[in-house]
Amino acid sequence: MRRIRKIGVVLYLISAVVVVGLFAGSQFGPHTDRFDALLAVPWVHVLAFACVCVMLIQMAVLLIAAIADKPEPEFLRLAGDVQIEVALPALVSISRTAAECDDVLIEEVGAHVRGRDRSEVHIEIEAIALVDGDLAALGQDMQGRVQRACEQMLGVPGVSVRVRFLPSKTVTVTREVC
Repeated sequence: MRRIRKIGVVLYLISAVVVVGLFAGSQFGPHTDRFDALLAVPWVHVLAFACVCVMLIQMAVLLIAAIADKPEPEFLRLAGDVQIEVALPALVSISRTAAECDDVLIEEVGAHVRGRDRSEVHIEIEAIALVDGDLAALGQDMQGRVQRACEQMLGVPGVSVRVRFLPSKTVTVTREVC
């Protein structure tokens, strides 16, 4: 999808440059007669029409995307009940507290509401392991603690947790230039 988006943006920019260049050249500047002669050529008409169509399509896509864009919800609804909502910062705080231990440094905790009725939450934890050991077991232990703490606080299931370990060692390379 990113590749298609990049191609669309490049086509849009090229079309915009062609349309603006033809318009500005035919209306302003010392070479308006040359641009008028260029615009009399049939293939330039086709090129200008195609570029205008590309710009209109891109503007329509952006307008539809702006209208259809929904902000990410900041509240979790317990068991889909509209009356009971829990704020995401509260879940992040509980997750950070539950994930902390002596062997791990918590870098970042994020939470995203999921589900059609906003009754599920996905928590992502980025951590740095301070020990050389089994990271899979350490991650599963953290995942279980966070999931139990959130479900205990909420009183209903619907929490998924993902733990990702960041590199714990950095290498600095110095080179001397003569």
